[in-house]
Amino acid sequence: MDGKFAVFSRIVTFNIVLMAAMLFSANAVSAPLAFTLKEAKRGEVTEKSWPGQYLFIAVGYTSCPEICPTTALDMASVMNRLGDKANMVTPLFISIDPNRDTAENLSQYVQYFHPKLTGLVGTEAQTKAVAKSLRATYGYSRDGKPVYPPLPALYEVFHSTYLYFYSPVGELLDVYGYGDGAEKISAKMLPLLNEAKQ
Repeated sequence: MDGKFAVFSRIVTFNIVLMAAMLFSANAVSAPLAFTLKEAKRGEVTEKSWPGQYLFIAVGYTSCPEICPTTALDMASVMNRLGDKANMVTPLFISIDPNRDTAENLSQYVQYFHPKLTGLVGTEAQTKAVAKSLRATYGYSRDGKPVYPPLPALYEVFHSTYLYFYSPVGELLDVYGYGDGAEKISAKMLPLLNEAKQ
């Protein structure tokens, strides 16, 4: 019974965080994108490291059992559906579990999904900053209770599941929900790319 209660508690906690994230995202005024993170081959990068590119962003972590692989697959499928417009877009997968993820294992993880998908990770402070810039939410729990760094040996990660689409000047153009699927997302994204000056 205790095990079932713990699972139930984690599900309730996760759903509360997601509902709060949806309400917050729906009412927040977007600020320009800003971050400093690390990429395996390039080292330190910022939102300006891909000049002229639209940025297609998700947050997650490499040991995520279901949501993050689905999100990465959706991102890959969107890139494949964009045709020649895909060269205007850089997809970024940002870790919200810097305690476990490294730039190297994140790079290896994202390459399973799409060759252009780029993995980024930062320090604890940098992770908080990019989440704040995106207005994403995340946290850690153990036995259904929130835990904070320094984290215990065993913990679970929860996070909001939006995908964000930014212009080359860091303006938020659109936000897509988990489960929207590649067909719907690419259909919304293509008109924005078609409006771009070539």
